[in-house]
Amino acid sequence: MTDPRPTLRVAVTGASGKTGAAVVAGLLEAGHEPVALVRRPEAAASLREQGAAARLVDLDAGPDAIAAALADVDAVHHVPPNMHPAEDALTADVVAAAERAGVRRFVFHSVLQPHVPAMPHHLRKATSELTVRSSSLRWTVLQPASYAQNVLPFWDAAVASGTYRVPYDVARPFTPVDLADVAGAVVAVLEDPATTYGTFELAGPEVLTSADLAAVVAELSGRPVVAERQPVADWRAAVDPDGTRADVDDLVAMFDHYDAHGLVGSPLALGVLLGRTPTTVRDALRRDLGLAPA
Repeated sequence: MTDPRPTLRVAVTGASGKTGAAVVAGLLEAGHEPVALVRRPEAAASLREQGAAARLVDLDAGPDAIAAALADVDAVHHVPPNMHPAEDALTADVVAAAERAGVRRFVFHSVLQPHVPAMPHHLRKATSELTVRSSSLRWTVLQPASYAQNVLPFWDAAVASGTYRVPYDVARPFTPVDLADVAGAVVAVLEDPATTYGTFELAGPEVLTSADLAAVVAELSGRPVVAERQPVADWRAAVDPDGTRADVDDLVAMFDHYDAHGLVGSPLALGVLLGRTPTTVRDALRRDLGLAPA
């Protein structure tokens, strides 16, 4: 039987980052044609090797330059640069570019709980959402939780030291979402016109603390691992010894909010979009680490 879904040519901004790369992979797997928008020729070459089209564009170049990169695409999935201080302005330019290029379908990659004044980068997402909703585009907003894969950069150190360190209370709750499920949700909303003008939380199926995540690391590695709160001052000294990183203050504000509240959402919308129960952290990590299924 012939697949009734049309093949979509989807421009993906930030395609060389972990989120954009996952979306590109998800679109390819679903039989669509991602067009990766990247700044660096080497990133474009790598994405082309994976089967995606790639176009060079700098989002700082303004709407006209971005519009030229959107020629002949059916939709845009916009992944703003992570923690960028002018993310809302860049998003406004991408929205304007889509309108100028005649691309009417637009999916915006936001964040869980964007309207939190204590976290400036979340508020920039909220401002961006307003820009998207005020446009002439057929928009969808996705609000993902923190990724299950955020554990992976700390895996080796946690297994070696027996300590999974985070700069906030290890007992605060989170609902980590599998990045592959996020990519699946992008495909789902692009394929289903009923999701137009919808805003969807993308949260995982479990409420987990950092202590719980340490226990998952211990289980999968076969080594004892416990969670430990790292003083924020120590974290800042380790990641920004010269005091030159522009995103540190925003990250500290995020950690302070996590320390008081964590960050949780509902898995309902993601489950509906995927047509199944979202992936657990344990299963996502087991897959990404190449471990045998349980």
